[in-house]
Order: sequence, then structure tokens, then C-alpha cells
Amino acid sequence: MLTVENLTISFHTDEGLITPVQGVSFEVKAGRTLGIVGESGSGKSVSTKALMRLLPGNAVISSEARMTYTDSSGAVVKIESLKPKSRTLRQLRGGEIGMIFQEPMASFSPVYTIGNQMIESIRLHRKASKKEAREIAVDMLNRVGISNAAARVDQYPHELSGGMRQRAMIALALSAGPALLIADEPTTALDVTIQAQVLELMAELQRDLGMGMIFITHDLGVIAQVADDVAVMYLGTIVERGATRDVIRNPRHPYTQGLLKAIPSLDTLHDRLSPVPGDIPSPTERPTGCPFHTRCAQIRAGQCDTYAPPEVTIREGRAVRCWLDADAPAQTPAAVEEPA
Repeated sequence: MLTVENLTISFHTDEGLITPVQGVSFEVKAGRTLGIVGESGSGKSVSTKALMRLLPGNAVISSEARMTYTDSSGAVVKIESLKPKSRTLRQLRGGEIGMIFQEPMASFSPVYTIGNQMIESIRLHRKASKKEAREIAVDMLNRVGISNAAARVDQYPHELSGGMRQRAMIALALSAGPALLIADEPTTALDVTIQAQVLELMAELQRDLGMGMIFITHDLGVIAQVADDVAVMYLGTIVERGATRDVIRNPRHPYTQGLLKAIPSLDTLHDRLSPVPGDIPSPTERPTGCPFHTRCAQIRAGQCDTYAPPEVTIREGRAVRCWLDADAPAQTPAAVEEPA
């Protein structure tokens, strides 16, 4: 339902032209969840905001980028060619594609009630009277597990707890009945118990509504629970992608391996964690060659620090961008050991 090809995003700043996203390609299939994972500063949120055309005025999307969306009627929409104030974009944003933002307190207006904001969204994208829109809003708040929804709908965002605000944010994103949902780290600010409830809720709603989903997070543990496919991003580039189960069981890129080793386990409570050394570089100081070579323990001097590795297709739907695989002999389907 969504195909993104060669997406490069730059920003004009006082320091010059900065490119936080470079040559990103991925696809989302109907009814499936794509997880995009990486550290802060990897370009995850910027990439998905481009799909909604929510980037600031100093942003530039490369002319080679292609963002193709097939809407619920079967019509093909080329997102990159839509004008900012076009009717098609207004219908797409919030209607066909919903988005759950990372911080609900910053997403809700503090001077309007939750219900007021939901009703406005519903009437913008669906043919409904104010009374019907209110009933839809109350029903959606009920569906996301907010008790006494008929009263909560008239409350302001600051009157709800963090978990309730996040649930209300999910209800707002789903109230217009989108076919594709973008969830930008929807559980980051929540405690573990509420996080588990929200993840279970989103999986249930996806099954009921048949949505496609893009789930952005920095936590591979969360990705293992919610995503069918995963794309690992580092410094604006997708370094590894494939089926979630396959990538987690058989990580090929050193960055993916490092992220998995950094996850604490109940089986190894007495062992020291193995963090990925160093910090992610700034886009203003992008290293030459492979962007991960400054932190990689398997670096090949003269190659990794000089030349950018090509994306190597291991098999259909499974690819990695690393010189370790680029120089390795290609695998045949019969030689690949599938995960149990």
C-alpha cells in the first residue's frame, strides 16, 4: 500500500545544507506492520513526517524521491508531487494516513477539550453531523480502554494521566478510519505496565480494522512484539531490513548486532551489558564511507572508512548495507537456513 524509493531529505540551516535522511527505501503492505528502529538522530521521524508532508519550510525532498500510496479506493497517489494546500493532501493526511505523535501533550491543543479536537477531525474526513461525530469520538475512546468515555470526552488534555493521553492520541488518530497508521514512538514516555497495555491495544485495533502500520522506536524488544518487518536505520540510512523474526535471529549488520547485545535479559542478570560504543555522529559531520565505521568493531581500514557500501540483497525481502556482506559470496535459497 505504500512504497518509498530513494528518499533524501535536506534542511537549509545557518550552518549550511544538512542531510539527515539519505537514500531511504522501504514498503508497507496492507495489514502488516513495518518497524523502523534506530537511535535518536537516525532520521526515523523525519522520514515518516515526509509521508505526511509535515516537514518545516526549510526542508528539501530530493527530486529522485518517490513516495507512492495506494488509497482505499485503489487510486495511486504520488505524495511527493502533491501541493501543500491541495484537497488530495488534506484527505490523505489524517484521513487515509493517521499519525500518533511521540508526545501527546504537545500534539493536543491545551485550550480545547479532547472531544472537541476529535469531533473536528472526524467531521473533516467523514460525513457526520456534530452529534454523530461526538458519538464516534465516545465510541473510539471506549475502544482504546478509557473508562467513563462519555465524561472524559469533555475533559482537557491536562486533566488526563500520561497513559490516558496516549490512549486518547491513538483514538484521535484512528477516529477518521485511516488505512495506514504511523506510530512515532507511542510508548516512550510510559511506564512498562502501561506500555504493554498500549502495544496490546494497538495490535488488537490493527487486527480489527485491517490497517497497515509503521511503528517507529529505538527499542528492538518492542519491535519483536509488534512488527512483521523491520528496517534498521543509522544516520539517515537503512543499514538492514527484512522479516523481523529473521533479522533478530540472524542479524547481519554490526549495528543491528550491537543493538541486540545491548538489550538486558533476565537470563543474564549478572553479566555486564554490551553497549554500542561511542555516539551517533551529527549529520553536519557525516563520516566518509560507511556511516557506522566510526563505532564498528569489525571495520576494514581503507575500505569501510573510504567507500559507502552498496545494499546487498541476501534473498527476497532481506538486505543489508555492509562491506562484510558485499564481499561475501552470494547465497542461494537452498543454502539459507530459515529460522525455526
